[in-house]
Amino acid sequence: MPIKSNHEKHPVSWLIRQNAQGKLNKNISIQRKEVWDAVKKSNLIVSVLLDIPIESLLFEESEKKSYNVLDGKQRTLALCSFIEDGFLLSPKIRIKEADGQPLAGMKFSGLPEELRNRILDYELFISVLRPLEAEDRGTVFFMRNQAAPLSKIDLSLVMLGEEAMDIFESLCSHVFMTDKIKLTAPARRKHDDLRIFLQYMILRSRPEMGFSGAEIMSYCDDIKNGKAEIAADKVTNVLDYLNKAFPEKKKYLKKVHVPAVLYVAQAAKEEGIAPESFGLLLDNFFEGLEPDGEYMATCQSGSSKRSNVQTRTRIMSEIIWV
Repeated sequence: MPIKSNHEKHPVSWLIRQNAQGKLNKNISIQRKEVWDAVKKSNLIVSVLLDIPIESLLFEESEKKSYNVLDGKQRTLALCSFIEDGFLLSPKIRIKEADGQPLAGMKFSGLPEELRNRILDYELFISVLRPLEAEDRGTVFFMRNQAAPLSKIDLSLVMLGEEAMDIFESLCSHVFMTDKIKLTAPARRKHDDLRIFLQYMILRSRPEMGFSGAEIMSYCDDIKNGKAEIAADKVTNVLDYLNKAFPEKKKYLKKVHVPAVLYVAQAAKEEGIAPESFGLLLDNFFEGLEPDGEYMATCQSGSSKRSNVQTRTRIMSEIIWV
């Protein structure tokens, strides 16, 4: 069935009003989180000041007389944040001034009125789609972004679908994931926490696979099509177990190790090993690793290869079988 849409032009001030009135849903599950750094956001503002055309935005009408931001989230966030004095223009911007006005380090409120009005009056091209079903929404997002520089994990989120994404968002908010593992804020924005869960599930149900982007995409497609399950309750139980095993954050709980940690923790739990004992076993395991040993060799370049994934999992599993 064809996707119906209208093509509209609105000034930035219209976008700001919609945002202020809570009419822009910028957090649909298939969207990336905020990933633009200060330079990218600043260069967008400079583009607007220079009247350089920017790509059109893609919104979906919702039943609540508001809009889902399907494409253009980073541009929307940057425009709204700057006009609310949310950031300073970066000193690394490519164009340093507009109409003789130095731009680096400036907030919106600090710009001359003429430049402020130029931003507010800048016309945006917006394609507005009629309300969509979840599957159609995912299709639109995928087709719109497949040629854009999105990572395979970003496209994988579309394959998962909104229901599965809601489950993963809940798992990612577990205290073990938020407080105990070593992930930076930028890494979380790139969904590295979600990637950890997908890798763990691949270990449990598809041991013949590795962790390449293509393999993760294939697995996400299987989840959406019902060929693979998330088993959220079982995953939560393992996270609860690990949270007891580690009262505090450990340096070795890095993303390259955590999928195998989850895998081995589930086996330890099934064997009746107390969480505290498992924590000590893992402490001893990582303390005893040789920097040039077999395990650490699999954590370097090519860590996502099937052979390296299987080797890490095999060696770590030995702590509960020896």
